[in-house]
Amino acid sequence: MQGTPGSPLHPQTKRHLHNTQRLRDAAIREFARHGLHGTKVSSIVAAAQLTQPSFYRTWPSKEAAFEQIVSETQRSWRDAAIQIMDGPATLTLEQRMSQGLTRLYALLIADLELTHMVLREDSTNTDRHLPFIDIYRTVFLTAQAHHQISDLPAERLAQAYTALTERFFYARLYTQQCSLDAAVQEVTTLLLPLFEPPPPKERS
Repeated sequence: MQGTPGSPLHPQTKRHLHNTQRLRDAAIREFARHGLHGTKVSSIVAAAQLTQPSFYRTWPSKEAAFEQIVSETQRSWRDAAIQIMDGPATLTLEQRMSQGLTRLYALLIADLELTHMVLREDSTNTDRHLPFIDIYRTVFLTAQAHHQISDLPAERLAQAYTALTERFFYARLYTQQCSLDAAVQEVTTLLLPLFEPPPPKERS
């Protein structure tokens, strides 16, 4: 029966999913290069080698396509941001931070045109960092409650983390000047002194 677990997709459904992915890939390329206002539906369907009816079966407008792609991407970035301090209790702070940065940066470099599309749109939004700063502040408050990081104000740590990770993403990974591992190592080295918890007080 159609729709049961493990059953093959109907050919029409399979074709629709394939066309949707082709349209999404083409839309990302066009939006990244020309922005929302400079992109036309006709250029998206031409890049996807499909027809305009195919586009309008997927989205009602180019604005709807843009908004869906951006919101889905930002949601995946926020999910990664929530996990920046995750890991087993046996990890050192340096290992924990390196793993969190690796997950975040790997997501950003997986599709640089998609990342450029979203960041290009965000560049005009002065509040674009606020959702991430709020996520990081909450994550760091939890880490402080477990004595994993320094007791500097969590909001200040969140601001520093946001500024350094974004700056070095642009300077190292977006420009493809170095590898993911090298960028993670560089940023971790810079952040670690700020985040390291104070040594335990000696009993008098």
